[in-house]
Amino acid sequence: MLDNTLSALKESIAGSARIKALILDNIQSQEKACIKLNLVYLTYLFAAKRVVLEYYAEDEEYPAVELNFEALVALVSTQ
Repeated sequence: MLDNTLSALKESIAGSARIKALILDNIQSQEKACIKLNLVYLTYLFAAKRVVLEYYAEDEEYPAVELNFEALVALVSTQ
């Protein structure tokens, strides 16, 4: 089921270089603690160098996923 949340993120950023850049640039700038996309909210845990991905609506088929920044960069960069 974790794949559902990751798929929702991929769908939210598909074809948008601007959104990808916003997500990745925020790792360095630390401007936003949370970025809300159409389907997924990204909550940055800067001190831990992690991000929590949450589906926009509570749904047990879309559980929250926690990734380190390296995994987030890899995921976003391949889309």
